[in-house]
Amino acid sequence: MKKKFLFSLAALALIGTTLASCGGSGDDGKLTTDDDGNIVYEDVEITFTHVITGTDSSYLTNLINEFNEEWEGKIEVVANSVAPNDLYTSLPNLTSFRRNADVMLIHADHVLQFAGQEGRVEGESAYFRELEDIMELSKVTLEAEDFPPQIWENMRFNDHQYGIPFDLHMAGLYVNTTLLEELDLEMPTNREEVIECAKVAVDNGYVGLPIATGYPDTYYYQNGFYNYGGHEIVVEGDEYFDENQKLSDGRVVVAQPGVYVNDAAKKTAQSLRELIYEEKVSEPRIVTDGGLQDFYDGKALFNLDGIWLLNDFINHQTTGEKDYEFDVLPASTLFNSTANPDYTGDISTNGHIFVMPKNTHDGENETRQQASMEFIKWMLEHSTDWAKSGKIAAYAPARESDEYKAIPHLEGFGDIENFRCIEPNKYSYVAFSPSWQITTYVKDFTNTQNGPAPTDSQIDEKLAELYNDGLDQVKMDMTGI
Repeated sequence: MKKKFLFSLAALALIGTTLASCGGSGDDGKLTTDDDGNIVYEDVEITFTHVITGTDSSYLTNLINEFNEEWEGKIEVVANSVAPNDLYTSLPNLTSFRRNADVMLIHADHVLQFAGQEGRVEGESAYFRELEDIMELSKVTLEAEDFPPQIWENMRFNDHQYGIPFDLHMAGLYVNTTLLEELDLEMPTNREEVIECAKVAVDNGYVGLPIATGYPDTYYYQNGFYNYGGHEIVVEGDEYFDENQKLSDGRVVVAQPGVYVNDAAKKTAQSLRELIYEEKVSEPRIVTDGGLQDFYDGKALFNLDGIWLLNDFINHQTTGEKDYEFDVLPASTLFNSTANPDYTGDISTNGHIFVMPKNTHDGENETRQQASMEFIKWMLEHSTDWAKSGKIAAYAPARESDEYKAIPHLEGFGDIENFRCIEPNKYSYVAFSPSWQITTYVKDFTNTQNGPAPTDSQIDEKLAELYNDGLDQVKMDMTGI
């Protein structure tokens, strides 16, 4: 605990120093309007903290620079990139010490985690501003129908809007269509056909369907969990809710891990066991992104990986041992089976979400709040350029442009209507995240496809362990210990 606290203070100092160096716009925060009631911006500086790292950061930096050029003399955005875990660990202290940025871009599952924690005002978040009044005052119009409905609704708590989706990202099943044709195979449409194609590839000396440990096996798990009828959180009234799960003060644990819902987690683990030990189309103990190089070299038929790597798949088409063409199928295809009556076609989706934190570094400054909303709206309107980094634009008007539609392969990751984000409960992330380890457990159970494979009872024991881990996380959150 002490190490974690010291780390939080170090991250807080880094982020806080950046914000302090930004200074302010020099105004008193009071709004100035013209004769038509429009807000007048003059040399307003807003701070923007985001969790974008790696090659994606260049795309975001280009957009910010373009905004600053277009709004020169009116609004300037000063951006700061922070590693996701650093920001999420530091957010409570940043809020307590009033060191938050004006705008943040964070992951959707963490919006749910923080926005649902009430502050001093009942029904309002302790961390993020309610956005309705800010949008109304700035005359920025954003309609719910311009965003995927499930994602938009998940940003709402107690009838308040706390987040505005910027992008959506998910895993997809990359298919080497050059190899598919060479092996005289048709594009698969369901789990059975994927397995048959992968077996033919393996029989001919190629790599079939490598599922790596860490990323993307977490996406394998969550897509399977959804498509076997599961949901993340068990609350009062659900079939699996256990009223005997209590805190030391007698309170019932209000949100419990959903790993046993409809046996969805167990079925997902069994489905991975089938790929490795029965059908032998994936190896155990493949390291994170371990199947990538085989695909880049034209030696793998399939690869389950993130949309954020789309440009890498494109850039490697002619640089490996063997040139290839490829296409993409929704990750849910792996669970579309005649043996699965619960199949929904749901696609596990995360995203980057704009939020406006409370307790910013210069206090309650209305001008900066309205300027921040102008910046968010501008970014949405220009999100086609961001989608080129390998993302689905959340904003429908951007997706409808010819330029967006010309970006290759985005449609292969699935239909917007099937994108499903983690459930809108402040305990969803902490309760559910340990359960992702079940697929790692299955993959790392042994060194060889010849087994022994984990038995059903061993899977049950591991799920019970992960259930208790998630339960402990919720108890910690409920007690603050």
